[in-house]
Amino acid sequence: MQLNKYKINQVIFLFFLALCLATLGLHCRSYTALSLFWPCNAILLGLLVRFPHLDAVRLLPAMYIGMVLADVLYGTPFITSLGLDAANIVFIAVGYAVLLTTHFTRPWPRRLQALIRIFPASILAAGACAVVGSLTSQHYFHDDLVKGWISWFCEQFSTSILMLPVVITLPHRDELPQLVKDLKESSLLPLVSLIISTVAGIYVGGGGSLIFPLPALMWCAITYPIFFTCLLTMVTGIAEIILVASNVLNIQGSDDFFRIDSLASARLGVAAMTISPLIVALSSTANKKLVARITRRADYDFLTGALTRSGLSSRLDAIAARRDKQNVFYGAAFVIDIDRFKNINDTYGHAAGDYVLAKTVERIRQSLQQTAIISRMGGEEFLVLIEGISQPRAYLLADRLRQSVEQHCIMLNDQDLSVTVSIGISTLNISDATSLDESMKTADEQLYIAKTSGRNRVSPEFVL
Repeated sequence: MQLNKYKINQVIFLFFLALCLATLGLHCRSYTALSLFWPCNAILLGLLVRFPHLDAVRLLPAMYIGMVLADVLYGTPFITSLGLDAANIVFIAVGYAVLLTTHFTRPWPRRLQALIRIFPASILAAGACAVVGSLTSQHYFHDDLVKGWISWFCEQFSTSILMLPVVITLPHRDELPQLVKDLKESSLLPLVSLIISTVAGIYVGGGGSLIFPLPALMWCAITYPIFFTCLLTMVTGIAEIILVASNVLNIQGSDDFFRIDSLASARLGVAAMTISPLIVALSSTANKKLVARITRRADYDFLTGALTRSGLSSRLDAIAARRDKQNVFYGAAFVIDIDRFKNINDTYGHAAGDYVLAKTVERIRQSLQQTAIISRMGGEEFLVLIEGISQPRAYLLADRLRQSVEQHCIMLNDQDLSVTVSIGISTLNISDATSLDESMKTADEQLYIAKTSGRNRVSPEFVL
């Protein structure tokens, strides 16, 4: 029952959204074109791609009815509205099929796949939409078929190129904090240069003025998150088209030599310009993700998820840089060694040994506070850094950790592989990774005492 109610809510929402967007597009009509902007098709198509749970087949009729109702309320004859809005639905259906087809590509993530295909999808969808729209316009308004097709195609293509990336890259709720953080850390210079270059294009005029913002947009693409880049690109493109339509930006002069009018030319020029920042933004995002994966492989132990030595060094350096003061990390260091681990490898094999390592580190992580830094020093030995605790408290925490590991049952193939650990403790007072060596040496010495004293113990012991 709840599922059916959810689907009905989807239908109602998309119906009213189509109604509102179509009404907005109708109010943008001018005497020289069907509509200065028709955002309805691009936004609805983007939502179908952005939200996988939306059923396009079920929602297309709801969108169509919403568009037709908007046309009728605006004063368009009902029969004419059926034909015009059929063109809009054709755009959405063709664009959806091209953006998400499983043919001719690797199985990329949904949003990335759609972004890569925006250019061909926009061309094919706009072309199909223009065929239906121009035939309808010729039949009911006696418009020239070729000019009608050009007008429909240019508007649909440019609007799609401008708006689709913004909708598809809408951040998830859990992505918003990272987006805000990235924007705060970014420079304002690319944005300032974009504003200046756009104003300069208005002042200079001519066809070449449309691409004045292009270098600044490319700069934005490699500086800002992809969603913000798409948003800036859309705003810039829409501004240029409005300026051309208002004769503020003159790109063709007074000669009637050209096959298409200045507005259609501006739309094509803006679309061709704005696809470049999108490609650069996609490449930049892919490179950043690749670097992040490579960095993670270098900084984290694949088996246990603990930091490697290089990862530990980077973490401490980052802490020092963030706090920008001496003695930035005061607390305790634990050197932890799994007792008789070699026996497990010899008796049950290295796969079983790897399983024990992973489960033991998992137990250590669960037993400590989230701010504890856990690093694998090699083999079955691990280093734990805990900030802000005294030596007596460090002993109590280490002994509780020892007991937690001892009580933890590790079963594999009906074999009990439970282990114990020995822990050496030392005080810690460091400002960078190089200051760690003395503390580790002291903790290693204490670990040796714990091992030679019978294992499964903490050294030095603290007595109240």
